[in-house]
Amino acid sequence: MKERFPITSNTLKRWFTEDELIQIINDYDAVIAGLDPFTERVIEKAERLEIIARRGIGYDNIDLGACKRKGIIVTNTPVHEEHQAVAEFTVALILDVTKNVTRSSNSLKKGSWAREVFIGRNVQGLIVGIIGLGNIGRIVARIMSAFGTRVIYYDPYVDSKEFKSVDLSELFALSDVISVHLPKTEQTTHLITSKYLNKMKQGSYLVDTSRSKVILHRDLMNAIKSGRIVSAAFDVFDEEPPLHEPLLGFENVVATPHIAGLTKESFGRIDDVCVSNVIKVLEEKGKPKFVVSA
Repeated sequence: MKERFPITSNTLKRWFTEDELIQIINDYDAVIAGLDPFTERVIEKAERLEIIARRGIGYDNIDLGACKRKGIIVTNTPVHEEHQAVAEFTVALILDVTKNVTRSSNSLKKGSWAREVFIGRNVQGLIVGIIGLGNIGRIVARIMSAFGTRVIYYDPYVDSKEFKSVDLSELFALSDVISVHLPKTEQTTHLITSKYLNKMKQGSYLVDTSRSKVILHRDLMNAIKSGRIVSAAFDVFDEEPPLHEPLLGFENVVATPHIAGLTKESFGRIDDVCVSNVIKVLEEKGKPKFVVSA
């Protein structure tokens, strides 16, 4: 691609801020984007921009309406390799919180040998509730089924013959482990509140590798403090990096820096798709793959 176009890279080791993007966006015909905030203010300044190729699945950081008004194509990369990566990472977190892997490791590194406080659970026989049985949720469900768990799910858009569908209240009441796999939309933002969290069994587990804002964190922290959630894991946060995240102060919360989809296999495939889409738009004037707005 360097042979075709002049390229600049983000060397900040973080996403651009909105103000930073506003200053530079008019220099570009195409952007391969992470989770940088392509807001209406940013898009208004993008006089040359033809395509935002989102390097990942979610695109709630991009104002699609503003892009449509400016005639900017937006694509994402819903490739199997990333679905598999996120699903495997989710299962790893489920095993981590039910077995106290990270918590006991942190304790040992501090010089403690307090083994009895880290009694875990066998996942075999547990009920796993999947919220969102899309590409990733379905893989998680299949892997967890192989461990001998009973899988139930909530997804009003999916009718699965593999797993039992329940309403959201029933899922929270029945599940020992809950795994969240929802995109951030108007309908899903703060979908999970105390209304559902208060139905959880005492000593349950929760894992979120999708989008943070589908859960109201004020209510989530109350569920952790009360012991309803005995351990939880999060790969996503309302603010990234999470500079002011109260969840990081909980010893029984495992937190990772939004890395579920980061594998060599997924990155290779994602980069191929993004580069191909940019070339398709800028050089070939054709239709790219995985268009979410045009």
